[in-house]
Amino acid sequence: MNVRCYTLDFTLESQHVKEVVSSLFHTVLLHRTFGKISYKKESTYSIGSLGFRDNDCSRIDFTYCSVNHAELASDIDKQVSQFHSELRGSVNAGSTRNGTIALEFYEKKKARWPFAAEFFTWERWEVKVELVSATSTAEQQRRQEVIGSELAEKIFYVTQMINKSDYVPKTPDIANDIGNVYHTKYQDIHPFLFRIKHWLTDSPVNQSVGTSVRKLLNYT
Repeated sequence: MNVRCYTLDFTLESQHVKEVVSSLFHTVLLHRTFGKISYKKESTYSIGSLGFRDNDCSRIDFTYCSVNHAELASDIDKQVSQFHSELRGSVNAGSTRNGTIALEFYEKKKARWPFAAEFFTWERWEVKVELVSATSTAEQQRRQEVIGSELAEKIFYVTQMINKSDYVPKTPDIANDIGNVYHTKYQDIHPFLFRIKHWLTDSPVNQSVGTSVRKLLNYT
């Protein structure tokens, strides 16, 4: 299966990282989440309503919409916060640090015994961040003014790409298979199976395929 991969590049100060990444990931998840799916009989199911909320950024002049679900928001915040913490680890005034955080959607394919189930990624959203530290108040103000409009452009791009008529997994015909396509850990909502991973790209560790160390955080 071909994986659709979208890459979004930003140059940010530390104070903007969490809000930029969160707004992008929540925008994607808004389009990749359904209300609770309830089965009546085989191939017959109903989909519940999905709540929404507006989120005002505190450090950026920007408002974005997300699924109104506290547990989902908490899970995203934990992973984004960990990425932010590692990214800003040793950045100093005038220096840079680079990292990537990715939101992946996948589905699970059953395998016959004794083989394990297989997981296939069908969509990936990567946010690449060059973390910088302003050397003056004027530079900090300039970045503050630019980031809001830049984020709005990227959000518009996300909505354009995500609404294309490309492949998304089909809702299973029977209730027992729903966990192969959707997360079942959340009450009242069914987002497509997703996982978040992140890594630093300027680590002193050898970054070859065989030795690169990536933080992989799975929602299972």
